[in-house]
Amino acid sequence: MSLHENLNQQFYGKSTWIKFLIPLSYVYLLALCIRTFFYRFGILTANKLPVPVVVIGNITLGGTGKTPLIIAVASHLKNIGHKPGIISRGYKSKGYGSKEVTAHSKFEDVGDEPLMIKRQLEVPVFIGKRRVETAKLMMKSYPEIDIILSDDGLQHFDLFRDYEIAVVDKSRGFGNNHLLPAGPLRESMNRLKSVDAVVMNDETSTSTDSFGMHYEPYEEIQSVNYNKSIKIKNLINKKIYAVTGIGNPERFFSLLTNLGLIFERLVFDDHHSFSDKDFSVCGNEIIVMTEKDSVRCFNLNNKNLWYLSIKAVVDKNLLADITKKIGL
Repeated sequence: MSLHENLNQQFYGKSTWIKFLIPLSYVYLLALCIRTFFYRFGILTANKLPVPVVVIGNITLGGTGKTPLIIAVASHLKNIGHKPGIISRGYKSKGYGSKEVTAHSKFEDVGDEPLMIKRQLEVPVFIGKRRVETAKLMMKSYPEIDIILSDDGLQHFDLFRDYEIAVVDKSRGFGNNHLLPAGPLRESMNRLKSVDAVVMNDETSTSTDSFGMHYEPYEEIQSVNYNKSIKIKNLINKKIYAVTGIGNPERFFSLLTNLGLIFERLVFDDHHSFSDKDFSVCGNEIIVMTEKDSVRCFNLNNKNLWYLSIKAVVDKNLLADITKKIGL
């Protein structure tokens, strides 16, 4: 069992040893309260940019669906005539400064999620651990930008935001409801009361206190390294392997199951750096992964690597609410 699977079991299943970390969760809570106090009373101040900022994040550790949502929001803004730019931390990227992501960047240099975003969207994408610095560099490079979307960043108060979205995985919820390190919560659940919108992933309808979002898979899988595709219907009753290195592998597996596919599972840690050895057990069988995983496999020799693209279907009321509240 990988470390990721072990933690998922502790956070979202039957907790055993992790409950001994609960005292440390109170220390973490104290640190959160002190930081919030500093910002609320002006001891620390947020940096306001000359264009609106929309932060899309979550209050739990990874795997809620914020990246597909940011792609959907950016696409909508482009379609109605705006010039969005996207900033991201670039998790596990090399270096410490801010930099631009191009379609030809290597995931080791910029991170898998920013690279996936860039390959899907023709909008500026920049990464950097200092979000304010990264946003300013992007605006200097692309002065036509009229709105900034921050991929993650609910917990980074140094960047002033005009609209906050918290994405919640409906199927997993908040796990054992404990803060880090005893649970998956990055902030208290009370944080959801202060955001502008809560988006429930895996939900097709809108309630009075949240907006719905769900995924629609494409009808074909694409080869990772070759210009080829296979229709999903042609994979039914064939032996395939489903491989993941993402925050919530069960969502991907459920998607494949709902498509009628039968598969063997291979689960790696989130953001795992794949090698050809990882797939040795698969022989010559077809290996299907997420698009996020695929960007970490571009330079591998295995010819049986394929990915399934998905589209986030977002409640139109959310998109209307964003443009209304930030004055676009």
